Amino acid sequence: MTNRTTFTHGRYEELRASVRSEFTARGESIADWSKRQGFRPYAVYQVLSGRTLATRGEAHRIAVALGLKPEPLGPPLPISAEENNM
Repeated sequence: MTNRTTFTHGRYEELRASVRSEFTARGESIADWSKRQGFRPYAVYQVLSGRTLATRGEAHRIAVALGLKPEPLGPPLPISAEENNM
């Protein structure tokens, strides 16, 4: 069985709670928002629950779209062919 640790990092936890409250105040479901934004609802729930750190990939894009993380400063860094084959 997988250990499902919820990541709580003070301010980040407060931001997640605030985002959930905003959905409630607007009367909008997280699942509907997810689908409109092109995200899997399960992945959005994982980010909002703190079960993922949202450090890369879809979870990171979700956190940015929700306003939990700032927009990246520039384009993604290029990966050399050598690094890509590791």
